Order: sequence, then C-alpha cells, then structure tokens
Amino acid sequence: MAPNEVHAYADDGIKAKYDAIVAKLQATAARHKAAFPQLAAIEAFLGISLPEPGKDEDYLQRLQELCAYLYELSVSSYVIRHLHYNLTLDVEAVRHGNELVSQEEHYLIIPR
Repeated sequence: MAPNEVHAYADDGIKAKYDAIVAKLQATAARHKAAFPQLAAIEAFLGISLPEPGKDEDYLQRLQELCAYLYELSVSSYVIRHLHYNLTLDVEAVRHGNELVSQEEHYLIIPR
C-alpha cells in the first residue's frame, strides 16, 4: 500500500471504515486549513470528546452526524461542499457494506 492511500475494504468492519474516514477528514483539515480556514471547523468538530461507540449502529450514526454537520457548513463554502460530497460517497459505501470509494489519504485533492 502506498503511503498516501487509506484502505478500508468491503470485508473490513464498520469501525475500521469509520476510523479510516475520520483519519482522512483529519488529514484533509490539517493539510489544507492554511489555504482554506473553514476546514478548522471540521477539526474542532472531530476534536469533541465523545464516548466510544459500542455497536456498528453507533459508528453509522456518527458518520451520519458528520455528513449533516458538513452539509450545514457547505452552504457557504465550495470547499466544504466538495469535501461533503466525497465524505457522503464513503458513508454510503459503509452503509451498504462496500469498500470506501475514496482510497486517497485526503478528501480534497488539489493539483499543484
């Protein structure tokens, strides 16, 4: 596996997929927040301490909450809208037991 890829396969558990999605969101915010300060709100949201989920449904609920939060932020930010779209693809893949759509380390790929 290349160092710039995050893999979560169809047969991985929901927790592994949840962890991969959160890691990609954190990596995206950390890498791009200097250019897009609105990404700091995502870091703050992810930094909220929550009890450890106990069941697959809890992880799915948290992913839905992340999607809802990014949807609210996307109204005023194209960058967040793009990130929300990519996040939603992965969350839907988790809900249907498939591997993550985006295998990149970040949800925003900005050409240099």
